[in-house]
Amino acid sequence: MEVLVVHLPRGRTAVAHFDPTEGTVVTNHAGLRATAFQKGVQDLDGRLLWPHDGRAFLSALYDHLFLRGYKVHWLGACTMFKRMG
Repeated sequence: MEVLVVHLPRGRTAVAHFDPTEGTVVTNHAGLRATAFQKGVQDLDGRLLWPHDGRAFLSALYDHLFLRGYKVHWLGACTMFKRMG
């Protein structure tokens, strides 16, 4: 499992994660769904990616948010288990 955790203003947090069974990226945040998930996100090569592009979309979303000044963390399953233990 791969998860992006985005720290938003006013103490809010958004989560986007890659669902390997569906091969797509989902989020818990209505704002992300209404913007990046509906309009797509360009990667650093200028390609427009969509949630069904899976990990490539998640990577582009990370870059998109990071370059806009958001504090973004990319967590993998190994990272999450280490933090829990």
